[in-house]
Amino acid sequence: MGWLRTALTVALVVTALLLELTALPLVHLPGAVPDLLTVTVIALGFVGGPVRGAATGLFAGLLLDLVTPAVGVLGLSAVMLVVVGYFAGVLGGDRDRSPFVTVLVAGLLAGATTLGLALVGGVVADPRVSWDRVPGLVLTQTAYAVVLAAFVVPGVAALWRRVDPPAPRYEVGRQ
Repeated sequence: MGWLRTALTVALVVTALLLELTALPLVHLPGAVPDLLTVTVIALGFVGGPVRGAATGLFAGLLLDLVTPAVGVLGLSAVMLVVVGYFAGVLGGDRDRSPFVTVLVAGLLAGATTLGLALVGGVVADPRVSWDRVPGLVLTQTAYAVVLAAFVVPGVAALWRRVDPPAPRYEVGRQ
């Protein structure tokens, strides 16, 4: 079943990247283009755990850095998505959390990713960082991520359960 999880992860990341680069810019929303790739990494971190979340973040970030025009620092997105995928995996271990709180956590993680990209990009002199736009980008990215997470997180969780069903629970001593 491990290869099914890997195939699902690759399919979801590639689909999210293609949608983020081709369809979402055409919507012309104010502020930033919604970051579907980050929300997908967060959702995969929630269901897969910290190690799978970090590995997914590395794959998604390197793919994003290699596909988009090379105007920034190569690997910057990969580093930030590794961190956010790991933290999503750590925070996703709480199965008793309400769906509303899960969506808010996903939005806050996406906003933190945007802020982290700006901070690290400012340190390494990334030409894409414009400090006067950072607060607006963080705010709109967080809002868009909350809306996207309301659909992406349950969808990814349902697909994950299909390829990785939970083990049956047996009660010992009952007849």
